[in-house]
Amino acid sequence: MKLFFEENRISAILKSIEMQSVCSVEKLASKLNVSTKTIRNDIKELNCLLGGYACISSKKGDYKLIVFDQKGYLEIRNKIFQQDDLFNSSQTRMAYLFWQLMDAKAPYLIDDLSEEMKVGRTTTISDLNKLRKIIGKYQLKIKGKANTGLELAGDELQIRLFLLENIYEQIYLNFPLGQAAREKLYNFQKKLSLDALGFGFFYRFFVVMIHRMESGHPMKKLPEKYQELYVNQAYTIVDEFLDEIEEVKGYSIPKEERIFLCISVAGMRTPANTQEIEQRISISEDTADLIIEMLDRIQEEMDVTIIANELFDDFVYHVFFMINRLKYGFHIHNSMVDDFKDQYSVAYKMAEIGKEVIEKREDITITEDEMGFLAAYFGVFLIEQEPEKKRCKIAIVCGSGKIIGRLLENQLKKLFNVEPEFQFFYDGDFQEDVYHPFDYVITTTDMDFDTKSPVIFMEEVFDKTYIRRKFENIKYLSDAGRTIRKGIDSIFLNLLDEQRFFVLDETMSYEENVEMMAEALNSQGELDDGFAERVRQRERYSTMILDQNIAFPHTKNLLPKLVLALGVYPKKSQDLEYGNVKLIIMLGIPEVMENDTVLVKLYDDILAVAKDSETIEKIRRMKSYRELLLYIAEENNIFK
Repeated sequence: MKLFFEENRISAILKSIEMQSVCSVEKLASKLNVSTKTIRNDIKELNCLLGGYACISSKKGDYKLIVFDQKGYLEIRNKIFQQDDLFNSSQTRMAYLFWQLMDAKAPYLIDDLSEEMKVGRTTTISDLNKLRKIIGKYQLKIKGKANTGLELAGDELQIRLFLLENIYEQIYLNFPLGQAAREKLYNFQKKLSLDALGFGFFYRFFVVMIHRMESGHPMKKLPEKYQELYVNQAYTIVDEFLDEIEEVKGYSIPKEERIFLCISVAGMRTPANTQEIEQRISISEDTADLIIEMLDRIQEEMDVTIIANELFDDFVYHVFFMINRLKYGFHIHNSMVDDFKDQYSVAYKMAEIGKEVIEKREDITITEDEMGFLAAYFGVFLIEQEPEKKRCKIAIVCGSGKIIGRLLENQLKKLFNVEPEFQFFYDGDFQEDVYHPFDYVITTTDMDFDTKSPVIFMEEVFDKTYIRRKFENIKYLSDAGRTIRKGIDSIFLNLLDEQRFFVLDETMSYEENVEMMAEALNSQGELDDGFAERVRQRERYSTMILDQNIAFPHTKNLLPKLVLALGVYPKKSQDLEYGNVKLIIMLGIPEVMENDTVLVKLYDDILAVAKDSETIEKIRRMKSYRELLLYIAEENNIFK
């Protein structure tokens, strides 16, 4: 154990680079009393440890830290820095306990473990109990008694997966691979054009494999599903590489070890440049069919079409590699999952639909971490398929003189990618061109007449975030054939009104309440005659339950209108199948819409309602749209 914990040079290097904008290799070598070659090798290893969340760039012997994902970087950084505390943290002590038990030639006494860590017996027992719970997920056990000794029991593959997923940084920071093996590794990286993320995956598996083999714990018989990797294209890649490693190491590496290393290639993190990988690993027709089914299901359930862009090939490979990771039992951590749930709720909903398709076809379980990565791709697709911004024509109506009008113009310019065309009106002389109306009318004074153009009242110095959201929502509502109402920024709330708010009858079935809502909207001229029947047909093959509290019956509206309605159960529904439903959100989607962005923004609002069970409880007890509006405006603006 001393070999791995006596000096945390990696930690010292990272701290030095963090503290300076640029740090030279000579300065680091002098400070740590090692050669510049050692520093360069350590930097390469550090980039692998950083896992793509950050990287240390090198230019003419000067190093600079670049952070891509602050949250993910801090998690890995903290693990690296924890080594400085040796046994002052429970996490480090558990890593030490696992290390000693997995390599022990005989049962280990608790008193000996306590003495080595210089902690009390009670602390050691507490750490062992925590460790037992964690390793239990890997079908590993700590057997034996305190006085006669403890030993680790379990499958070698599961021991390795635990090491890789949990304590790699604590144990393998300075593992002595040897210069020749390192050179082979970095040549492998260049050959496959792997970035730090993709290579880091392979590097870790290789280090664990070499250590376990050389410490007398070779991989023996693997479960049957792993034998499939023997005929996988990844095996050819690994086979060629390990033949070269055999020459360096002077011993043979058996088939089982090669299959183990295959997991890191078959399930790699998708590299930034897939061109070289595409030459060596081809996507199966099954994977292509699966992705088509995913996108079709998203279109069927959400009426949003995902348009392929230059990232689509990366997405296909991501799904391919993800399925292999999960199939062969390797899990990766994603620090951004909660952020995606909160900030990209529509993309996350698409990931949930994709999850259902993949799990059914592949007989695997997709983890929350992997869900976050799927949502990231969908989030990018949605953002990049938004329509291009055109040049807007804006009227500025100002009662305070030219200087205020110019001030507003300069502030508004900063909100648009394409600079708008402005026209100024003062002292009530506003006139609207009926043939070429304005996209927006901005006014700092009351206007007591109607315009065809949407009107936004502004203070002379305004909140940029607020006004940007206002402009976006006006555009989306205009595309939806609706106008925005003063003081209401949410698309969801603007599409509702008193006529589209329903108090439901708990004694009626769910289907009867849905039909009642559809018939009322049909009589108002909002929905076509066949809408209710299409909802019934759709529910036969796809559930309309958004979550346990919200039903979301939606389908095409043959009338050219985007129609939203809200139904609330003031009391628990007596429907045996849908008894937990508290809100029904009905949506009619016109057959032709200028773009899907309107729907995406509306889904954002709908999913915002679904997030908070307390909010749902309050909404279900409201008797009118007016009550709902006042509650959200004054007490709980869930549409921020």
